[in-house]
Amino acid sequence: MTDHATAGEAGFFETQMGVGHPQILATTVCAIVEHGGELLMVRQLNRDGEERWNFPTGWMQPVDEDGRVQLPEHSVNRNLLVETGYAASDATLIGVSLVREHGPDGHRIGTSLRLNYVCDQLRQTSYAVNDPDILGAPEWFTPEQIDDLIARTQVKGQLTAAAFRHWRTYREGGEMSADIVDIPN
Repeated sequence: MTDHATAGEAGFFETQMGVGHPQILATTVCAIVEHGGELLMVRQLNRDGEERWNFPTGWMQPVDEDGRVQLPEHSVNRNLLVETGYAASDATLIGVSLVREHGPDGHRIGTSLRLNYVCDQLRQTSYAVNDPDILGAPEWFTPEQIDDLIARTQVKGQLTAAAFRHWRTYREGGEMSADIVDIPN
């Protein structure tokens, strides 16, 4: 189940979290990179061990390796470089997903945030992928091809589809969007 709202709606996340809700435990950042009308994707394993397409995505640590506070914009660009060999010098927040994970009995076991960014000023710095979770070289897809991948469940999961919706909303009207994604475990 996915609920949608614009980021400007007052109290969107507060009304969805409820009393006694588990704290937000982690944040992931997602890089959506455009070039010539295509978007960059990488191949990864999903939770069931199946190969699927995803936008370059990674966990954001609260501090970097030098002990400095980690900013999402730096984390998303660093992750993009490690997973694809491409560097970006700019990142714009275009969407936020509140992710509610549920156990086998249906009760919520955790919550995380996914921050989706459009990364600009792209340059290829290396042809090497330095992340062992990435299977092969990154590839470019048109929006129509990504629609098809989503329809055939060839993307990593609901968060990849949500990031694509955020990108589309941003490209169509310049607005940031938000949603809630419920993931069963």
